[in-house]
Amino acid sequence: MKPVLCLGDICADLIIPYADALKAKADPCSVLNTDVRPAEGGSAANTACALARLQIPVMFCGTCGNDAYGQMLKNGLEREGVDTKLLRMDADKPTQLVLLVLNEQNDRTAFACPAHLGSQHAILPTQIPDDITERISWLHVNGMLLREDPAASTQLDLMRRCRAAGVPVSFDINVRVEALQNPAFFRNVQLAMERANYILGSAIDEIPMLASERDAELSARKLGENGAVVIARSGAQGADLYRGDRRLHSPAFPVTVADTVGAGDTFDGAFIAAILSGKRDADALREANAAAAICVSKPSGRGSPTRAELDAFLAERL
Repeated sequence: MKPVLCLGDICADLIIPYADALKAKADPCSVLNTDVRPAEGGSAANTACALARLQIPVMFCGTCGNDAYGQMLKNGLEREGVDTKLLRMDADKPTQLVLLVLNEQNDRTAFACPAHLGSQHAILPTQIPDDITERISWLHVNGMLLREDPAASTQLDLMRRCRAAGVPVSFDINVRVEALQNPAFFRNVQLAMERANYILGSAIDEIPMLASERDAELSARKLGENGAVVIARSGAQGADLYRGDRRLHSPAFPVTVADTVGAGDTFDGAFIAAILSGKRDADALREANAAAAICVSKPSGRGSPTRAELDAFLAERL
């Protein structure tokens, strides 16, 4: 199998247990973990690792700083078996940091630092080989890079090339708070959706926001009018897939949540892996929900399962 190419963000996550810190302040005798935890992150990088753990060959293309955080991120990808030949380490930019603030339910709010002109937006067209469409079986991207050039135009051009060459393209909307007031971002998202075979996003906020509809199903169907398959993730409510007139629902697997960091990225990787393995939509949704459940049961954005872990999890729930 030719590798999947994940193009996009790679960053160092700083996980901030804000709710635990408030509890500790209110009750100094309580035993709580209030440490800020650095971790390897980035939505596209997380998906690349999820694919590698499921035994799918994968390449990663992105940019980080040529610093200690950047070396940590490169080493982390290579440790998972991800091909990093297209990762550029920029000597002039520090590695992007993302502050992940956890609330009482261990849901996270992400803040990019810096909010603009960070290393993840420095992906250059020259990082993409001329023959890339002949070398890959699938392209996965997300909305993280669509706020700023050169990354935005590099991603959109690669999506165009892959779509024209018949290489499947998946696009995770992945809206962050710093993009909400950026009209260029929404124009780029519209272009990305026109060039995607698969559109993935939150049924709670992202998909309704882009479709300008309150109803999740109407929103998903509207986004799929150009022929794309739309996957609407609803967390504990599971996920729905819309392909033409058909709708499939797959329930979530109940687990104790450690945190939700990386759940959508893991879902994406497991879904792509299942489709590339020849599985039906229903089975791909089920495997993606199972992988996301395993991820959220661990305190890490890189909590995606191995093939053996995912198979064992599903076998226990037959």
